[in-house]
Amino acid sequence: MEVKKVLTSEQKEFKKLLLKLPKTEIHLHLEGLASVETIWTLMKKNNLQYKNINSKSDLKKKFEITSLEDFLDLFINIIQNSFINENDIEYLIDDAKNYFLENNIIYSELFFAPSKFIQSGLDFKKIVNILTQGAERIKKDHNIDIKFLIDVSRSFGIENAMKNLDLVLANPSKAIIGIGLGGSEKGGPAKEFAKVFEKAVSKGLHVVAHAGEDVGPQSIWDSINYLKAERIGHGISAIQDEKLMTYLAEKQIPIEICPTSNLFTRKYAKTLKEHPVKVFFTRNMDVTINTDDPTVFSVNLVEEYMNLLTENIFTKKEILLIIKNGVFATFLPVARKKEIWKMILAEIPR
Repeated sequence: MEVKKVLTSEQKEFKKLLLKLPKTEIHLHLEGLASVETIWTLMKKNNLQYKNINSKSDLKKKFEITSLEDFLDLFINIIQNSFINENDIEYLIDDAKNYFLENNIIYSELFFAPSKFIQSGLDFKKIVNILTQGAERIKKDHNIDIKFLIDVSRSFGIENAMKNLDLVLANPSKAIIGIGLGGSEKGGPAKEFAKVFEKAVSKGLHVVAHAGEDVGPQSIWDSINYLKAERIGHGISAIQDEKLMTYLAEKQIPIEICPTSNLFTRKYAKTLKEHPVKVFFTRNMDVTINTDDPTVFSVNLVEEYMNLLTENIFTKKEILLIIKNGVFATFLPVARKKEIWKMILAEIPR
């Protein structure tokens, strides 16, 4: 088991500041916020049984993943399979609320992947109503803004992706602002989904794509050229393409870096020292820091920033600049972005 680093007094003070600062997060999955308590409650409520899980303690151990195979097994076969009816999703909304409160995140753009839920018989319209009402409730009670990006998913093919887009268009909600392309890059090249994203853009939706997480830089190029992606999720294989890094910097296309997640997949880096995030930053690329699946990877946003500090990847001043990047990379109106940054500045000691 990894030993927690002992923070210096200066680092402890900076962590207090990070907790105090209002923040944004733009790359995390709603299902990846599912807590052990939520899944255990749903298992009992829905009379579900999973192999070798006979107690909450067993389930907690299942969440202590040590490999990509463990992650996929937990996420697909347990977490997503535990939601039997639409109202079950309200548990995820509560988990999201708790996560945002713990990290003082006041605005987030959350991915939600409906394919598995729809295949399990859940009604998309009812899901949209629950997501919308949940976001409204959290805004009213805690002044936290949540918007959703529907992951049309490359894992289930082009027809399924178009079906998901059509469902989004047929069930408009102020809470849903766009679509994303997640799932296996190897099995679903970005350019194959061009028509889906062309239609989404024509209807005024924002579009983003996971790219360069598990395959080479061509996936990022294709997401930009074929999908017109406004942000790139992960994007770490850009380190292999000088021209791409220059292009991303010139165009200031935000890169949604998820350090712990990237290290876990062990594709392009096994330690933070090996991670290309600092190279991207020094080349003036628009770097943002995110958690991807906080509960599954046992990390939160403040911890992601602190890890980058304690491993001497970034200075405190650089981390504050990255927090600023995270604000201005959102799809909020420019005036609101400036307002949030002003709120952050007000908390930073002069």
